[in-house]
Amino acid sequence: MTAQVRTPVLGVEPGPVSARRAQTRERLMAAAGTVFAERGVIGASVEEICEAAGFTRGAFYSNFTDKDALVLALIEAGAQTQYAAAEDALTAMAATSPGLAPEEIVSRTLSRFDALGRSSREGVLVQQELLLHAARVPALRAPYAAFVAACTRRLSGLITEALEAAGLELVLPFDPALDLLIAAHDHTQRQSLFATAADETAEDARTGPTALHTMVLALTRSTRPAGADGPTAVLPAGGDGAGTHRAEP
Repeated sequence: MTAQVRTPVLGVEPGPVSARRAQTRERLMAAAGTVFAERGVIGASVEEICEAAGFTRGAFYSNFTDKDALVLALIEAGAQTQYAAAEDALTAMAATSPGLAPEEIVSRTLSRFDALGRSSREGVLVQQELLLHAARVPALRAPYAAFVAACTRRLSGLITEALEAAGLELVLPFDPALDLLIAAHDHTQRQSLFATAADETAEDARTGPTALHTMVLALTRSTRPAGADGPTAVLPAGGDGAGTHRAEP
């Protein structure tokens, strides 16, 4: 039995592989993430990654030409996870009942995205390490930039359709608005690197709007006639009604 591995945007082209080999590749990538989080990309050796995964160097080089190829594969895998979460949330947003207020639709959508796409502290740390490595290595910069551009194109259609279904429109051109939304998301992730266990417990219990939630509401306005949606009180993830936002008609 064979499985066709999708050709990654970043240029790593494994081609058709057996299910067993695909599992080997996944285990190597998972082990690399753990090692990179602990030692950094530069400080981690291929031998350490293989030992953590329980494979030989031969298994590594049958899946990746070198450590840089592994870095590109991990960047893409992380981004695909985030994209899948965004796609699921935005698709659900587009199918939401038109009777709901736009602010409630935004709240539900972001809560769904957070539940599906939230990264662990190790996951965030690994992504930061991978991006820094891609920035340091000249040969990785162009493929990474091409991948980001491809992801942006895929997201743009989803976001536009979801906002239209929710009765919202952006108050800024799409590209700078997307940059601001990504910045809010990335800021929250970076803050999690320094959070204590008590901080994480408090975050899980928080019912107020997140930075991303606040940014979405600041960057959008209703396309519905004034008064069509009734009161515009924000309904954050916990649904306690904390915070307010009034969209311009």
